[in-house]
Amino acid sequence: MHKFDPANHKRLNSEERYRIMPPELLIDEIEKTAEANLKSGEAVTIADVGCGSGFFSLSIMKRFQDKNILLFALDVSDEMLGIFNNNLRNEVGGKNFSKVKSFKCEESFLPLADNSVNILLLANVFHEIEDKSNYLQEIKRVLKNEGTFFLVDWKKEDLNPVMGPPAGERVSTEEAVDILKKANFKDIKSLPLYSASFTLVSRKGD
Repeated sequence: MHKFDPANHKRLNSEERYRIMPPELLIDEIEKTAEANLKSGEAVTIADVGCGSGFFSLSIMKRFQDKNILLFALDVSDEMLGIFNNNLRNEVGGKNFSKVKSFKCEESFLPLADNSVNILLLANVFHEIEDKSNYLQEIKRVLKNEGTFFLVDWKKEDLNPVMGPPAGERVSTEEAVDILKKANFKDIKSLPLYSASFTLVSRKGD
């Protein structure tokens, strides 16, 4: 199973990646989801699992810098968390630094409380997970009731990939939808955001 090597971390924030996967497109969708809670004055908790160097997390903080949010940034690699925290200080900093909590996680366990997250993002990590069914149960555990799950990963259907894992280790959009259904996620929708990746949004079911 292909695992990302932290030694290649500069590729995560490369111009090529920004070209094929501009984070603003996904942040637009996250903002729409968070809007109702923010309008009511409630705090919104967002978790970026597999945050890496902060490709999406940094954009989230810049977009929501004046909003009542708390961001949990999680990664299995101490090295990547160090890079993320350094990038956070350099690019966000100030009062917003206190709105971010970073945690080292395991593939089988997220160090977050039950029912504590409004929106969870898992980007370009799903193909690395050995036991996807159990992992989704862990995601459901930390999501609040009716919490929203954004799943982004490299398309298996992409015949000429310029980034990401080997085609044989990717998950097709249809496979991902089927796995989500079996894990009792509901209201599953495919968002046409990126040509090289699929984006699925769903809500926590029973």
